[in-house]
Amino acid sequence: MATTVHDPVCHMDIDPTTAAGQSEYQSETYYFCSPGCKKDFDADQEGVLKAEAEYDHSQPMDHGMMAGSGKRPFWQFWRK
Repeated sequence: MATTVHDPVCHMDIDPTTAAGQSEYQSETYYFCSPGCKKDFDADQEGVLKAEAEYDHSQPMDHGMMAGSGKRPFWQFWRK
């Protein structure tokens, strides 16, 4: 049976054995779907975890990254 973990940056559920990266923070291991998510987490752990706690997980994942939208990368959705 496959076990998944939650990427706190982009909210994807991923297989920890194939994760693009992982980081330790306050005795917890966090896994990431991409190097970009890991980089953003490592740069601002508190900000990511605060945004993750406030994120409405009942809604479909939509980061608004349409081609040419001029928005920042989806993994930085919490930054204003």
